[in-house]
Amino acid sequence: MILFGGRHEIYVDSPQRYRNSGKWTDFFFAFQAARDVASEYPEGTPFKVVLITDGIIDPSPRDWRDQYVPEGMDLKEEAGNRTVRFLEELGSPLYVILIGEEVGYDLIQRMVVAANGSVVASEYAQGIADFFDDDGVLLKRFIFRLEEEEGLEKIEPIVTRIATPPAPRVELGITGSLVAIIAVLIGVGVRSFPGVGDREIIELHTERPLQIAVDRLRRVASDVPAWSWKGLSLVESSRHAVAMMTVYEQSTELPPTGFELEGLDETARTLISLPLAELRERLQSLSGEGTKDEQIYALNLEYVAKDMEEALVERLITSSPADRAKFGPLDFLRAKVRLLYDEKLAAKLTGPCVRCKLYGVQGEEFELRHGSKVELGRYGYRVDELVKGGRKGYKIGLSYEAVPSPLFLKRLIPARVQRALRMRRSHERIVR
Repeated sequence: MILFGGRHEIYVDSPQRYRNSGKWTDFFFAFQAARDVASEYPEGTPFKVVLITDGIIDPSPRDWRDQYVPEGMDLKEEAGNRTVRFLEELGSPLYVILIGEEVGYDLIQRMVVAANGSVVASEYAQGIADFFDDDGVLLKRFIFRLEEEEGLEKIEPIVTRIATPPAPRVELGITGSLVAIIAVLIGVGVRSFPGVGDREIIELHTERPLQIAVDRLRRVASDVPAWSWKGLSLVESSRHAVAMMTVYEQSTELPPTGFELEGLDETARTLISLPLAELRERLQSLSGEGTKDEQIYALNLEYVAKDMEEALVERLITSSPADRAKFGPLDFLRAKVRLLYDEKLAAKLTGPCVRCKLYGVQGEEFELRHGSKVELGRYGYRVDELVKGGRKGYKIGLSYEAVPSPLFLKRLIPARVQRALRMRRSHERIVR
């Protein structure tokens, strides 16, 4: 619905402007507005234009200052001619309802012929005063097809609804529904234990091995579901286990598991596999009783080892076999030698440890200390605790760092959010 007067009196879908207070009547700019409305629809959409008017053109000279009207040309004639040409180009059928005490037949007929190719007309419908006096009965009959007694009360809600600026209620409803569905899917995806940041606590007797299984159905404590099939559990036989763990009060062997030793010279290959006590004796033997080259070798090794950074030594000693590929075996040997001359660091790194033996084709054995990383089955863990305590003497805390899940939800969603969605009181459990 385009309500129009002059160039600056055009309103699209604004029923509150339904009144006869306009100063001008200019068809040209009104039809331009109709073209602009039509351009917002998909190409090929058919349009019909219904014009309700008295047919008397009355353009504003100010509105046409920039339209290049020839000097001396009558503005009404020029505006009418341009309107006719514009309707020829518009290509939409035009239907005109004439109202008013006086009407302009000539221009309206030209406009209809330009738009439709011919004109079929009857007497104009009614006078303008009657039109407004009966609340636009003619408009209702021809446009909205309503009964006369129904009045504008039936029309106004329809027009107002069409003309109301778009509100995002529908979009918000759709978006809210999608968010709710996504939240439910995320909740289902992260509901089961474990998730990133969750912890498994394994309790061990000193030098008594435990067989560890992954993802086996078993009964668990009451603060989590009564049955679980995710995470770690204890089994009796190594046939069902992925690893065996044994805790030792002190470990000074520090085997070079995970390093490629083929590139080392014979002396280095001998030294790197020795426990710390035997490594100390062997270095002393080389320094005191070895050949000149062996003495120089031992002195250089001790000199370089003493200058190693403490953080690097700790990473070399506690790293998992898979992570040791980032370092060289000679660096590991120097780290072991550094422990011989740093009692504080040696006490930290050679205290209680867990000897872990992985089963399978790629089976290997290595030591776990605070900060070590290990892969058991399809999960990745980091040792965040190894202390005395628990029911058996020692306990080791394994924090999940890699957890497979559909759509990677357990990797992408923060651990706190996962725990909130799972509605659990604790993010850790004791392996049984």
